[in-house]
Amino acid sequence: AVMMLCAAVAVDAQKYKSGARASRPGSGAPVATASKHSPLDPSNFLVVIIAALILIYGANRALRPPFVDMGGTSGESADDQEAGEMQLHTTFMFVIVSSCSLVLIFYFMSAMSVLITILFSLISSLSLGALVYPYVDRITENRYSREVEVPYLGPMPLLAIYMTPVCIAAVVGWLVTKSWLLNNLLAFSLIIFFLTSVRLSSLKVASSLLILAFFYDIFWVFISSSIFGKNVMVVVATGLNVPIKILVPLIYQTGVTTQFTLIGLGDIVLPGLLLCFSLRMDDAKGIPMRGGYFAATMVGYIVGLTICEIVVGTLHVAQPAMIYLVPGTLIPFALVARRRGELEMAWEGLKSHQRIHDDDEAAYP
Repeated sequence: AVMMLCAAVAVDAQKYKSGARASRPGSGAPVATASKHSPLDPSNFLVVIIAALILIYGANRALRPPFVDMGGTSGESADDQEAGEMQLHTTFMFVIVSSCSLVLIFYFMSAMSVLITILFSLISSLSLGALVYPYVDRITENRYSREVEVPYLGPMPLLAIYMTPVCIAAVVGWLVTKSWLLNNLLAFSLIIFFLTSVRLSSLKVASSLLILAFFYDIFWVFISSSIFGKNVMVVVATGLNVPIKILVPLIYQTGVTTQFTLIGLGDIVLPGLLLCFSLRMDDAKGIPMRGGYFAATMVGYIVGLTICEIVVGTLHVAQPAMIYLVPGTLIPFALVARRRGELEMAWEGLKSHQRIHDDDEAAYP
């Protein structure tokens, strides 16, 4: 999951200059964005709302899988907890691998485009299945939960086998129809997959990851053109056709084709990992979600993304959103930790925790 996240961030769709064109989902055809003379569009603020709602859902799902009784504990063994946990050294490898991937795609766009499209199509099928599986299982009253032996794959739930053609059909539909709705569905499933598969368990690791991502964005968006002759991030993000962005149609259309505003997958997932950690902190301390780490960090995320959207929508200049989202999320979290006298504990992190307020099964959003 961490390696896939590296690939996703490497080709992350940044906030383009107005009038730029990103790859239309499912083809090499461009997706039109607002013209350089367009005013700030209400859809810029709709992007903020959508991103916030995705993160609220994703953080809750990462904390408690739907329809699973956690029984007052974390519900995971120590091995399970550490399986997807990002370590301090992993954050440095994350940025190095992402940068190397970006350069490879920049120089070998045609070949890498085919490879990445295949890779993301496969992982999108899996992530879509993982997203809807618990709900379908609940609706069918667990009638298809029994496992059957599948050659070369081992035991699999019968429901997963039944759902596989549907998930593949959704990905094929995205490739064929160029539908922005299918693009968003697949992007949403990828976001939830990453948030539930990768976890941060300390403020130290979160700070390392987000600060490195901060400078990663600055370098590849603002400095790379002086070294490589072109803006590497924009060239790569506009040249690939994978579901790495959430697309929102502009309210005020000024072109012949539908125009969009967008947010890249990395601009949701990377701050989202800190938000997931924030919710785990609240859960471990028995703090209501509206009054603790999660609420403060979410407000910071919303403020940072809103400022980014206003800058993009009014000044029409390329903006890496992480330069707003990193301070917008890390600072509120640190302030809450300091106010509660838990900064040192948060810095070292959570190894495991008891869910204090889980006597009854929580309603899942």
